[in-house]
Order: sequence, then structure tokens, then C-alpha cells
Amino acid sequence: MHKVTLPVTLLVVACCLAGLITCSTSKSVKKLKPTAPAPANDLISSEPDAVRKKLGEPTVVSRTQEDHILWVYTPRLKILPNDKGTMYVEFENGKVIKVFKKE
Repeated sequence: MHKVTLPVTLLVVACCLAGLITCSTSKSVKKLKPTAPAPANDLISSEPDAVRKKLGEPTVVSRTQEDHILWVYTPRLKILPNDKGTMYVEFENGKVIKVFKKE
């Protein structure tokens, strides 16, 4: 029995070492994000009708502490509930003053 387990153990150790060496020498691949224009550039100083036309109806409409109107757009299909991909559009006096998206 001892004669069988020693070669098997050596084989397992050799495979582990080979895997570690392979993982450490493999090249890392960077994911490139698409270079789409930022939504803030297109919507700043727009009126609510233009924002509705471009983004559709907001999911939530609320007021901020500064008494600005905040429209929240959440993605439709989500597996896990989080705020990733949520877009916020803030209005002051009927014009967009701030747009940001959670990544």
C-alpha cells in the first residue's frame, strides 16, 4: 500500500507546482471599457422633456436636501439588488445641473 501512495502523492505535488508556475507566468489581460461619451456631457442644462425623450420615464422622482428635483433611472433586469448601473439626474430651476451613474 505504501508503494502506491508515494507515487500518487508525488504526482499530486508535481501537478500543484506546475499549476502554480503556469499561473504565475501567464499574462494578465486588461478589459477595455468602451469609449462612449459620458451621459453628463449630453444632458447638462437640458430641460425635463429632452431628458425624457433621451432616457425615458424615470424610475423614481424625489427631492434633494437642497430642494432640487432628482430623477433616478435603475436598470430593468437585475439578479442581485444593488445600485450598480443606476443613473441619477438632478434638476435645478427646470435645467439639468448634475448627472452621474453608479458603476
